[in-house]
Amino acid sequence: MLRRLIRAAAALGLVAAALGCEGGTQASGGATGTFVDDAGALTCPDAPGTPPMIALGGWDGRAYCIDTIEVTNAQYAAWLEMSPDTSGQRPDCAENMTFVPSSGAPPKNDYPVVNVDFCDAVAFCAAFGKHLCGRMTGGPTPYFGHDDPAQSQWYSACTHGGETPFPYGSTYDPNACNGADAKYGAPLVAFVLPGCGGGSEGIVDMSGNVWEWEDACMQGDGGVPECRRRGGSFSSSAKYMGCDARSSRPIHVAEDNTGFRCCAGGT
Repeated sequence: MLRRLIRAAAALGLVAAALGCEGGTQASGGATGTFVDDAGALTCPDAPGTPPMIALGGWDGRAYCIDTIEVTNAQYAAWLEMSPDTSGQRPDCAENMTFVPSSGAPPKNDYPVVNVDFCDAVAFCAAFGKHLCGRMTGGPTPYFGHDDPAQSQWYSACTHGGETPFPYGSTYDPNACNGADAKYGAPLVAFVLPGCGGGSEGIVDMSGNVWEWEDACMQGDGGVPECRRRGGSFSSSAKYMGCDARSSRPIHVAEDNTGFRCCAGGT
C-alpha cells in the first residue's frame, strides 16, 4: 500500500501560527497537510473556529484527519453564540436539550473546554463538518476496539499506528504530559508541555490534560449508554496515561476533567 505524507512548509506554519501568547492557541482552523494513499488524496477540512487538523494515514487505504489540540473554551463559546439547534441529534442524544457546559458558558480563553457531555461533543464536531473520533472505516468505534489501531482513529493517532504505547514514546514519563504525577492539578493550554507531542508530529495532549470523548458507546446499567473517554487527564495516575487506557461515563455525564477533539474523513 502506498502511503506518503506530504507536509509543506506552509502546512507546518499553520501549527506554529496557532501559537498565541506563550503556550496559547488562537481559535482558528485549517488544513495542515494532504495524505495520499490507496484511497487517493485527503485534504483536511478548513473549519475556522475549530482546532487546526493534521492528516494521517489510516488502514486499508483510508486516510483521515484529527484535531491537533483539544477544543478550547473560546472555540466552544463562539459556537454557543451561534445558538446551535438541539433538534435533529442522533437517537441516543435525543434527550440532550442544551449544549451549554454543566458549569455554564465557558470563558473565552484557550484552555480546553470541559464539563461537556458526549452529545455536546458530537454536536460541536458535526457543526463544522467533522465528527467525534470513531472507527477507522467510519461510524462509531467498537466499544472494545479501543486498543486496535486498525479500528480506532483516536488510538491509531495516539500510538502512531500502533507503534508506541504513549504518544511521545515507549516508556512512561511522569513529566511529559499533564497527569497527576506532573502535579499541575488543572488543565493547561496547548503546547505548554512540548514533551507531550505525538503520536504524530503536530498533535499535542493526547495523554493527560483532559479526558477526550470517543464515539464508542455500549448499553450500561438501566439501558443508559456508557461512552468511552480517552487519554487521561490532569488528575490521572500513570495507569490511565497510556494510549490504551480504558474509561467510560454515562452519555449525559459532564465533568471538569473531560473535553474532546474531533476527526474528519475515514469514511
